[in-house]
Amino acid sequence: MIRTRLAAVARREYSTTKPLISAAKAVDGFIGALGNTPLIRLNRLSKETGSNIYAKAEFMNPGGSVKDRAALYVVKDAEEKGLIKAGGTIVEGTAGNTGIGLAHVCRAKGYKCVIYMPNTQSQEKIDLLRMLGAEVHPVPAVAFDNPQNYNHQAARHAESIENAVWTNQFDNTANRRAHIETTGPEIWQQLEGRVDGFTCATGTGGTLAGIARFLKDKSQGKTKIFLADPPGSVLYSYIKSGGTLTDRSGSSITEGIGQGR
Repeated sequence: MIRTRLAAVARREYSTTKPLISAAKAVDGFIGALGNTPLIRLNRLSKETGSNIYAKAEFMNPGGSVKDRAALYVVKDAEEKGLIKAGGTIVEGTAGNTGIGLAHVCRAKGYKCVIYMPNTQSQEKIDLLRMLGAEVHPVPAVAFDNPQNYNHQAARHAESIENAVWTNQFDNTANRRAHIETTGPEIWQQLEGRVDGFTCATGTGGTLAGIARFLKDKSQGKTKIFLADPPGSVLYSYIKSGGTLTDRSGSSITEGIGQGR
């Protein structure tokens, strides 16, 4: 009798309990799961500073980082320009996260993926890329003006084979456009247009440039933009030296942040 009553209570509580968050609709594959990440209020920091501080949970993208967005956009850009056909090869030079995003996107779209990266990157990233089906070439970490720089090797690889494209994330404006069209609008909508400031670190600079462009335009210049880069980064050195860049190697304790290609 007691067991029956407990079971009845459990069923009643289960049927009336509301979910903590609204369940999203099912999405179509990896690409359908990109973006629309939560904006999380950082309660302790907000309390200590007297401001509402939020973090965009880009780690909740299916590939685990903000770079999923850029990966999708540079591939779409190549498709729209007719630079690649079905079964082709996407080649990129990357410190890791863009490569992970590209490997996922390429699998979803049926492309081969070739990644060149500095051999200073973690073995875990290399193993993950290979597990995702990417062909990975770890090469010596040398400055951008060296022909053996990983970006130059990626470009030459793409030129050497048929139906291949080097997505060139550093100079490809589709990288920035990903954040003008997705990340920036998401932040603006989630905060209902009340965005006083935005900050992030940079690798290629696409995330900062794209979000900054959108927020500045929507706020009519009122939103302030801050770059948070370590002292060893190329952009930090460029600003502090008054616009003279003598060392492109870049150095910081965080992989993918502050490098000079």
